Amino acid sequence: MAKKINFLIKGIKNPIKALRHVFWLVNNKFKITENAKVSGGGERLVLKDWQSAKNSRNFILSHVQRYEWALSHVKGHCLDIACGCGYGTHHLAKNNANKIIGVDISLDAIKFAQKYYKSENLEFLTMDALNLKFENNSFNAVVCFEILEHLRAEDQYRFLEGLTRVLKNDGSLYVTSPNAVIHRGSYPFHHKELTVAEFKQLLSEFYKNVNIFGQDLIINGIRQGDNWRKYQSDLSYENFIIAQDDIESCYGLLAICKNKIKSYS
Repeated sequence: MAKKINFLIKGIKNPIKALRHVFWLVNNKFKITENAKVSGGGERLVLKDWQSAKNSRNFILSHVQRYEWALSHVKGHCLDIACGCGYGTHHLAKNNANKIIGVDISLDAIKFAQKYYKSENLEFLTMDALNLKFENNSFNAVVCFEILEHLRAEDQYRFLEGLTRVLKNDGSLYVTSPNAVIHRGSYPFHHKELTVAEFKQLLSEFYKNVNIFGQDLIINGIRQGDNWRKYQSDLSYENFIIAQDDIESCYGLLAICKNKIKSYS
């Protein structure tokens, strides 16, 4: 170990070389865990088992609920954009989708998904969501949960154009985003959060029919709205609701989009 430390000190004369030494020491001696690699510094939720996640008592349940919400709608050939470690993609594959492809820009996340989530009708691919390598009109349904806010405004438009291109003319897009009014830009990984009006306006650039819903917490029969941050633990799945009224006060926004405005041959 002393030899490696001396080697590291010598390498400081060359910053790039020094960084390589630090990475080697951390990765080989302190062992970066699988979860740490996949999480992307905490940006990505890492789950190895769907049922244990659904039985959890914390805000992980909000992620679970989004996939449960889409479950009854998603049929045929489906695409899950920014699938992360693949827990939700696998759940859709096992319950409703005839075939589903999960894509994520992170190679570590895709390797994790391929390791822990397997099904004959399921495939995971490493791919940039802003540069999808699929043919036009490929999918009956596209699922896109919590990625819009990670993109800058100009990329949000480009991203949705790509999703619309690969979606069949009679297909549906299921997309979510935090409510900017409630979140108030409090997450460092978010570039551009959307209000209800902005969310609907953006989606309406691509689809004739856009139905907006809200994701909210309900505690002792009372919807929490702006107070959702107070309840990050000791929760059950029944505390999470999908609402069709008072959407402006919900912490999360969900939309079902149909009837593409532009056709892609």
